[in-house]
Amino acid sequence: MATASDPTAQDMRDALSKLTSSYELEEFDIEEAIYWFSNDYHGGQSSNLYSALSASRFRPGLIERGPSGTMAWIGYDELTRRFVK
Repeated sequence: MATASDPTAQDMRDALSKLTSSYELEEFDIEEAIYWFSNDYHGGQSSNLYSALSASRFRPGLIERGPSGTMAWIGYDELTRRFVK
């Protein structure tokens, strides 16, 4: 798996806020994208991504393994594009 830089939750929200003019990302989609990105790329309990994951208002269902909607996937892809090297 590629490694991500360690953006804060606010860094990720700022990155996704630029998409809201092109796509209809709602707050729920943004929170879901941040949750799954943080889940997939955090570097342990001392990382910003782990903090974002722990503080997230989004809670997936028991069988969910990634973003569930198109807009959340668009947000997740944008975070990957911006923060994964």
